[in-house]
Amino acid sequence: METTFSILETQIAQRLSSVNHYEPIYINQALAEILDSYEIPQEAKLACLTIDTAMRHLDEVSTTLSSKKSILIGDLLSAHFYTLLAKLNDSIYQKEISTAIVVVNEMKSSIHHAAIDNNVISDYILKIENTFPLITIKRYVSDVNINFINDKMIASLVEHHPSYLSEFSKEKLDGFIDKLKAEIHSKRGN
Repeated sequence: METTFSILETQIAQRLSSVNHYEPIYINQALAEILDSYEIPQEAKLACLTIDTAMRHLDEVSTTLSSKKSILIGDLLSAHFYTLLAKLNDSIYQKEISTAIVVVNEMKSSIHHAAIDNNVISDYILKIENTFPLITIKRYVSDVNINFINDKMIASLVEHHPSYLSEFSKEKLDGFIDKLKAEIHSKRGN
């Protein structure tokens, strides 16, 4: 069985087959694994992973001042997301995920512009990282293991610090992640 990760890799390669050189595109393996652990429509999994990929790519472009081609590739990934969303033909999911895109961008902007207190950055990071998978999975599955999702997303953050947090040192980021882990584990009584 093909994984959502490999399907998206193939779709991206097909879409970019006529583009000669471009910066690497990061696809969140942990998110793909989370999505594949649930019985939900493949288009929903791909839509979730694609919008995450597109937004991460565009975040990277804005922090590294990459080429104009990278911006266009980010836009192409976003267009692919909307194509998948149209194929899915689920107006409730479309509305929820579209609203979430705005909210996630606002949270990233608040972090980037230091418009929030450092004490709540951990909460913002968790919401940024788990919003898309939670919306996607909750739409199609009645019993969602939020702790599993949070643990996987946090483990992914340890391995790959996202661009929207690039202004923070590794030590500061590790502090945010440690605080996040402690808050999550205290809520579930571990």
